[in-house]
Amino acid sequence: MGWRSSWAVALMFGLASASGVRAADAACVSLAEARPLVQAGTIVPLVSVLGAARRAVKGEMIDGDLCGGPGNYRYVVTFLGPDGKVIRATINAKTGEVVGVK
Repeated sequence: MGWRSSWAVALMFGLASASGVRAADAACVSLAEARPLVQAGTIVPLVSVLGAARRAVKGEMIDGDLCGGPGNYRYVVTFLGPDGKVIRATINAKTGEVVGVK
C-alpha cells in the first residue's frame, strides 16, 4: 500500500482527527495559507465572492474554506438555511463564479 493509500485509510478511520486535521478538510487550506495565492493573483479573496454566494443561497453563512489545488482552487462556503439544513455553495476561486449549490 502506497503512502497515499495509507493516508486515505487513516482519514477514513478518523486517525487524522487526533492531529487536529478533520477528514473533510484534507484537501483544503487555511485562509491564512491562501493569502499568498491572493497576493499573487492566483485566486480572488473570499470576501470578494461572498456576495455571489449569498445571492445563490438563502441562510446564514457559517464557514468558508479554500479547497482544491493549482488550477482548481474553489471556495466552499457553508450556510445554515432557514429550514435548519446545511447548504454549501462551491465557488471558482479564480473567477468568483458560483459553480454549484448542495
